[in-house]
Amino acid sequence: MKKNKIEKYSKELIKQVFKWLILSIIMGIAIGIVVGAFDRILGFANKFRKKNQWLIYFLPIAGVIISFIYVRVKRNAYSGENLLKSEVQSAAKDIPIYMIPVSFIGSLATTFFGGSAGKDSAGVAMAGTFGDFLARRLKLNDGEQRTLVISGVGAAFGVLYDTPFAGALLGMELVLKGNFHYESLIPAFFTSVISSEVSKLVGVKPIEYPQLDLGKLTCLLIVKLIILGLLFGLVGMFFNFVVDNSSKIYGLVVKNPMIKGFLGGIITIVLTLILGKNYNGLGQSIINDAFSTQSHMLHFFWKTIFTAVALGSVFQGGRVNPTFFVGATFGSAISSFFGLPLASVAALGMIGVFCGSHALPITAVAMAIEYFGSGEVLAIIIVMTVTYIVSGFYDILTKRELTKEKSTLFEAAGGKN
Repeated sequence: MKKNKIEKYSKELIKQVFKWLILSIIMGIAIGIVVGAFDRILGFANKFRKKNQWLIYFLPIAGVIISFIYVRVKRNAYSGENLLKSEVQSAAKDIPIYMIPVSFIGSLATTFFGGSAGKDSAGVAMAGTFGDFLARRLKLNDGEQRTLVISGVGAAFGVLYDTPFAGALLGMELVLKGNFHYESLIPAFFTSVISSEVSKLVGVKPIEYPQLDLGKLTCLLIVKLIILGLLFGLVGMFFNFVVDNSSKIYGLVVKNPMIKGFLGGIITIVLTLILGKNYNGLGQSIINDAFSTQSHMLHFFWKTIFTAVALGSVFQGGRVNPTFFVGATFGSAISSFFGLPLASVAALGMIGVFCGSHALPITAVAMAIEYFGSGEVLAIIIVMTVTYIVSGFYDILTKRELTKEKSTLFEAAGGKN
């Protein structure tokens, strides 16, 4: 009798492994091709815009077009920037498949005409939507549907930012709000690795950053790292506060989404004429420069403002690139005050602000290791932990619901939200 149970269990296990291997391959190939092509197209659009600065004057028209598309599909353009948070986190079924082209067009138009945004929102929305679509076509249950969405989200992120392991973890952290679904880990990892390899065949090039080098981990260095974590957490809070409230400010001035899109474009043009072109588009060149040349102290402030103007109206793209920009330039600007290598402080700032603003500590640690090497793991963990803790105060102050881990950290101090 016991032998029969073992055989039955073994057969079921083999069946499940084979099933998820096939699904991971299907998802990985599709996402690698589609999101990889999206990444290349967006990169080309960003470079073309930088060589043709006059395109910024068409940004208001692009805002009207993006608004019109979202009105036609009966979606709030601002929620498009948070598609997966608003729909997938609540285990929503039947995410409309048309969100794939809608997200693509919105993000491409924003980047091509100079709106300050990232590329993560459209990429993960397309992949998450595809995962939901595939689950419905195959008539999978709720748990399997969630696993496919998690795998798609993580794989897309891994392709866009060349971080397959961090991508696999991000899918669970982002979609499940701190409640890890360990059954999804292997499918998410397989899908992420496969999609990253496929994307390289499409022509996506790996991102290279300098390795972290902080020297011997002394008590003084630990104190410096704690202070850096605190500062990066505060910058992340500032970024979230400004961007989160930007849509409310637009709402006080204008209700019509198409006028809102036009207005967002006009404001961006005015700011560009006053402050220059550094804060338009993806901003990857400024991020790269932050690792070799000390950045201006106000770079992080103005990038936050430009991003709030774009994402608060109707423009699409996401927050990851802007937080990388904000964190890297802020870290670069303050590095001399800490007597630490500029590149290393810029690196910690880049991932630290990302961690604080997105509340993804495990993903941030994995990403930092993938980007900057494993030589300074303890330093990375210290900075990300402090940054994540600090970011929880933003949730408390704004009365937002804390994730599971954050609520346990702040329950004694601030009570449950």
